[in-house]
Amino acid sequence: MIFNSEISGQQQHTTSPVVTGGSVIALVYNGGVIVGTDTLCSYGSMAAFKNVQKIAQISKNTIYASSGEYSDFQQVVKELAKIDRSALQYDDGVHPSPKDYGNFLARLSYKKRCKINPLYLQNVIAGFHNGERYLGLIDIYGTYLESNFITTGFASYFCKAIISNYWNENCTLDQAKQVIRECFKVLFCRDCRAHDVIQLAYVDAQGAHIEESERVETKWDFNGFKSRANEKLHTQ
Repeated sequence: MIFNSEISGQQQHTTSPVVTGGSVIALVYNGGVIVGTDTLCSYGSMAAFKNVQKIAQISKNTIYASSGEYSDFQQVVKELAKIDRSALQYDDGVHPSPKDYGNFLARLSYKKRCKINPLYLQNVIAGFHNGERYLGLIDIYGTYLESNFITTGFASYFCKAIISNYWNENCTLDQAKQVIRECFKVLFCRDCRAHDVIQLAYVDAQGAHIEESERVETKWDFNGFKSRANEKLHTQ
């Protein structure tokens, strides 16, 4: 959380994350880039806030999402929004590209890390500029990577096999959405910080689009579950 230090008088970021968000999954597809998150923010191990938007539109053709401390996410959104406002105020027709935002955030994260005052985030910047798709990952240390797909949090452990089997960079938007839904279905079953309500956003030649949240379909009536429940009833 953000607070004002009484000792130094300077604004500092938390060094102990409190309210945190879970995995982010982002994929390129044949017309742009899609990003998915769930809508849960956890207070420690408690599922405290279940209707939180963790995707932000930074500019007409750039969206931003992250895993980690939610107050740090809010602060990064403010910093990136300042850049967009400044470009609009100059009114010279020059606007930062998605890659510019990624480079800025990488340097900001590295600066905070060097001051031992880090942004506890794994950041994802997605955009579409001059006919090219852009997808970048920036971690807590300021490490900056570009890729055709990105996973953060527990999605990095549970979802890469799903993505490898069912996704390719030339798939359609609907196919990419379905892959992300399948990933969050697995996360909801296996990650105690995951939620079954997710939100998708994509950016293409027409700009950024953030969709309404939706609930992924899950299945709990497996025969193994039923037989085990019956066994427990009989033993009681």
